[in-house]
Amino acid sequence: MDDGVDGSTARSPLFRSSTLAPVQRQTLEFLRNFIADRGYAPTLKDIAEHIGVKSPSTAHFHLERLEQKGFITRGPDGSVELVESTKPALAPTVVPLVGVIAAGVPMEAIENPTLIDVPSSMAVGRGEVFCLEVSGESMIDAHICDGDIVVVKKQDYADDGQIIVALLEDGSATLKTYRRLKNGKVMLIPANKALSPMTLDGVTIQGRVIGILRELQ
Repeated sequence: MDDGVDGSTARSPLFRSSTLAPVQRQTLEFLRNFIADRGYAPTLKDIAEHIGVKSPSTAHFHLERLEQKGFITRGPDGSVELVESTKPALAPTVVPLVGVIAAGVPMEAIENPTLIDVPSSMAVGRGEVFCLEVSGESMIDAHICDGDIVVVKKQDYADDGQIIVALLEDGSATLKTYRRLKNGKVMLIPANKALSPMTLDGVTIQGRVIGILRELQ
């Protein structure tokens, strides 16, 4: 799995985010998230508030730059559309590593201020994203190993078969595959034949796994 950006692409015309000022990249990511969530583009006022400026004209300026660099198109009525056909590669995005989570016996997630780079494809347009270090091997058959970093999209719901971060009644957190049973209970399923599923009345879902980072020895 590619856990970074290949330096050989840095000179590619598709690697265009390197030409963006930080505030323009922030604007672009806001546009992607907003449109993905609501189906339409934000107003200049929305953009100005998000990037921390008072004047909508400043937001307009950054939209002009994004249009000039080929990331968006704008209609005569001020509408904004993302240009996604070229799928430009983005530089790594900084995501917080908030602690350690068990892929075995439930274990409390420990607050940790560390920041790490993840490929932007795992973060851009996905809302709030965070990382956890995996401890244990109960998800080994899902190719999640002890010491891996899982990238998690923060959300409070899940579909059957998704790997989630689940908060249990005792306050501990664990990493398991989610399944809702017909009787209303929840099953948390390990990906290790040596371990048994956990059947619970309910869990608090903190997010679902959307990616894995692994350092090769």
